[in-house]
Amino acid sequence: MIELFYDDKTNNWHQKSTYQFLYWGKEQKRLAPLPSSSIPSIITLNSNKTDAIRPLVGILAGSNSSHHFSGNASIFKSIQKEIRNTGGLSYVFTPNDVYRTFIKGYLYDPIQKKWTGYRFPYPNIVYNRIPDRKEEQTKKVALLFNLFSQKGIPYFNRSFFQKDAIISHLTSDAKLTNFIPETEILTIKSFQEYLQRYPSVFCKPSSGSKGRGIFKVKKTPTGYQYIDHESTHSFTSIDKLYDHIHIQESYMIQRDIQLDTYENHPYDFRILVQKPLKSWNVTGIGIRAAQDGGLTTHVPRGGRIIPFHKLATDKDKAALTQLAIMAAEVLEEETKMSECSMDIGKDSDGHFWIFEANSKPMRFDEPDIHRDYIQSLIASFRTFSAF
Repeated sequence: MIELFYDDKTNNWHQKSTYQFLYWGKEQKRLAPLPSSSIPSIITLNSNKTDAIRPLVGILAGSNSSHHFSGNASIFKSIQKEIRNTGGLSYVFTPNDVYRTFIKGYLYDPIQKKWTGYRFPYPNIVYNRIPDRKEEQTKKVALLFNLFSQKGIPYFNRSFFQKDAIISHLTSDAKLTNFIPETEILTIKSFQEYLQRYPSVFCKPSSGSKGRGIFKVKKTPTGYQYIDHESTHSFTSIDKLYDHIHIQESYMIQRDIQLDTYENHPYDFRILVQKPLKSWNVTGIGIRAAQDGGLTTHVPRGGRIIPFHKLATDKDKAALTQLAIMAAEVLEEETKMSECSMDIGKDSDGHFWIFEANSKPMRFDEPDIHRDYIQSLIASFRTFSAF
């Protein structure tokens, strides 16, 4: 067991023992003995190590003017709790919290239910969970990753996936071509061509997530029907429909796959793949079904969770596992990553289709998948840490 103490007057960390030397962080800074018994204990680590706290993990979150940071706090709390049980430690920080000799990082206190900031040394590894694409593409963040590289601090989840680039890369691999629905950049030309070829299509922002900005277009006897999350409109011509869309960002157009249904509701699979050691593993597979009249299966958009055993067979599990790992290996050729989630659908003929891949998985609501996800993450931190 290791106890850590923080002196608010000097902004220094201490450990209890007067004879034990403890080190932490990329630069192996030494933790001095406790100078006064009046300083309260801040952290207790379940560790049998006698020389170091390892790994020290920095979770890079987004900036937030009204709070300490922005990002998936529930995942951050889970990481902090689990890694302490294995003798490591993690803190959350933002691009604005990095200084020449220290980083201001945040720890969560489950008793007081609040985040508190402290000064920490540079970590052994950085886990990028910036939730905003625009912030991630700023010069400040680029300089920050350059700094980590200069210091020899590894990091993963370098950036969000750009959906059009990911689909293009997957399609270019002969092993995966037959598992990707026909997809192109949305233009008036591709819009016209796809609606000539298919009875319905989906249009998705290249930088979207959680179903944001998605809409569907269906042919009707009198023209075309436009459907998004909030409304439905009818048009007599493609030109009038395209004018209504009023695209102001990069979009993809994708053939609509007629998904298999459960109780008349289309469903698809959410696959979580991670690389805790040298090879990719499927951590978990969830199922999401659309609500009545729902446009997508995303839970934030009304989709619901279906237990895996209710719908899937062992054959499905084996096929999904093989396909997801194959796709992760192909994606790894293009971008530095140690995890991703994928949306994979099964059509009425039993054929599987990869719709999307995401470099920053959201929390899975299934407790067993979430638990395995956190444990696999911590294994990755230990594998790729620089200490």
